[in-house]
Amino acid sequence: MHYNLGKAELDHIFLIVRDEAQARSMMDQAGLRVNYSRVHPGQGTRNICACLDDVFIELLWSDGSEVSQATRQVILNDRCNGLGSPVGISWRGKSPIDASDGGTVPYFAPFLPAGVSIPVASKSLDLALPFVFQTPGGTPPIERTDGLVGDRQSPELATLGKCKLLVRDPKHIRDFLAPFEKIEVQEGAPSMQFELLRPDGSIGRVFSWALSERVQPSGA
Repeated sequence: MHYNLGKAELDHIFLIVRDEAQARSMMDQAGLRVNYSRVHPGQGTRNICACLDDVFIELLWSDGSEVSQATRQVILNDRCNGLGSPVGISWRGKSPIDASDGGTVPYFAPFLPAGVSIPVASKSLDLALPFVFQTPGGTPPIERTDGLVGDRQSPELATLGKCKLLVRDPKHIRDFLAPFEKIEVQEGAPSMQFELLRPDGSIGRVFSWALSERVQPSGA
């Protein structure tokens, strides 16, 4: 894949989990305050989010509701049903993915206004890779003025230091996520390890979320 020069600005990190109870337990064990939750009509999902100043940390699950054809086309419903990678990464601002290598495909998410689409990396149609997309709007949590994110994790925590993704076979995922700042991919027991920083830049919290065993797509 060809990439634009420079690192992409990270916006969301999400992890697909079993249900709301598991999601809230994970946030609680990580010591994170849930800032908001949303329902995604037509996508068949709900989420909860913990907001830093710079990044949204999201846990997402299937709520069993109707899934639109647009969602099926980007096979997000398959991920929510336990197939392939449960990890999602989004950028804001300039795309890190060059159109010369397939670039992105439009996802007309049913919960967005008519005609509005989310660019999804075409490589994400491979379920073995994370779901990579551009966040609509792309406003950092600290700059939001709609009250959605509340006090974020302030005053204890401010920004993401890094997120380390450990997987059994890191090569292709490492190459795919190379454009993203603060994301590291290494070999190991499947998990996501987070390092969160205090306002003064020192490490304020470190925690890890295990990735549940997933059914891998044929040929992966």
